[in-house]
Amino acid sequence: MKTFGQKINELLSTRGINTVELASILGVSQSLISQWQNGSKETKKYLPKLAKFSGYPVEYWLNNEIESPNVEQISSTSENTIYVPFFKNGVVSAGFGAQNGDLGEYDLLPFNPEDLRIMFNVSPKATIGIIPCFGNSMEPTIHESDLIVFCHDGQEAIEGAIYVCRYDGELFIKRFKKRPYLSLISDNKDYALIVIQENLDIEIIGRVVGSYSINSKRF
Repeated sequence: MKTFGQKINELLSTRGINTVELASILGVSQSLISQWQNGSKETKKYLPKLAKFSGYPVEYWLNNEIESPNVEQISSTSENTIYVPFFKNGVVSAGFGAQNGDLGEYDLLPFNPEDLRIMFNVSPKATIGIIPCFGNSMEPTIHESDLIVFCHDGQEAIEGAIYVCRYDGELFIKRFKKRPYLSLISDNKDYALIVIQENLDIEIIGRVVGSYSINSKRF
């Protein structure tokens, strides 16, 4: 068994870099790299970057029982699995706006690439995220407590499409209306549209490509 800290030390040694250089490459603080070396597992947010730089799949960094980055166990798994950030502590409002303007830390949810294509018509290489929804302003399209799947493609907002966006320090999930003026509209007609003020910025987090719910019962 090889710990995450030991794997970090091996990476530093094999690449001939120090903790300062690794921190710069990953866009984190040097102190965080030191924490990783000492056993901290607060790593999930940075695993995609770490995997990309090292060339070792996410599974290698997640699983202490995988000691070698070249074992068949990794290659066979990684070919059929990608990890999507799940912002479990963030919420996006289908109502009057989530006071939490920050998406927060995230976990990584495993998906089969083909499932993503079938379920949401998105490429596994796209920048995808998942965040919980509260409020009912997007019903019947999106229900309260649904998990929202969004894709950040960097394209200009599409008239009528649904977006996760940040406006006036709050997070929303709404349709974009460009004419006669820029506004956010709800599918639930009980909610009035939100007109975007000229002196306030609006940030597109991602275009919503789908939603799903996880309902469970215990008896």
